[in-house]
Amino acid sequence: MKNKFLLKNKGFTLVETLVAISILSLAITGPMVIAQKGIGSAIYSRDEVTAFYLAQDAVEYVRNVRDTNRIGGYSGGWLSQFQIAGCVDTSGQKCQIDTTVINFNNPSPGSGTGSAINNCAILNGSCANPIYFNSSNNLYGYGSGSSWTQTQFTRTVDIKEIVPGVEAVVTVTISWQTAIFAPKESFTIAEHIFAF
Repeated sequence: MKNKFLLKNKGFTLVETLVAISILSLAITGPMVIAQKGIGSAIYSRDEVTAFYLAQDAVEYVRNVRDTNRIGGYSGGWLSQFQIAGCVDTSGQKCQIDTTVINFNNPSPGSGTGSAINNCAILNGSCANPIYFNSSNNLYGYGSGSSWTQTQFTRTVDIKEIVPGVEAVVTVTISWQTAIFAPKESFTIAEHIFAF
């Protein structure tokens, strides 16, 4: 006598297969979303750290000019290169500083291309020029050539003398956009420097 119950369907039914695929999809989707958010946060953090260092780089350049003028007894004043370029005032005039140019007196400040210190008024009226990255020496600046690639960062510097000849506040604003559809990010640092 044959047992009726021994003849069983072999394999999965369509419903069982769909349920298994749904469970597998849910199990994979969660970690993928977490990984994607982690990568996005890491990229944003990388850009934020780079932006902070670019801002600090500009402040250090202003300090270097001040120190060089003080040590050398430069007759033009402690911030003369910035005053020549029209960067030190109370009207909020902004400038760009190319910190890769070591000699900030040659070419003359404010002369345009190749100058370390430029007033934004002579740079097409805005400080929206992006900073470039030199892959051969890992420097950020406003250079040109095959080793320089454009970055998403822009930097503006504003120097206001609070007490003429004694104290100034250096304000650096960095702006960038991490991704095409991401909002534009920016932050500003300000530091007081003194003529002693």
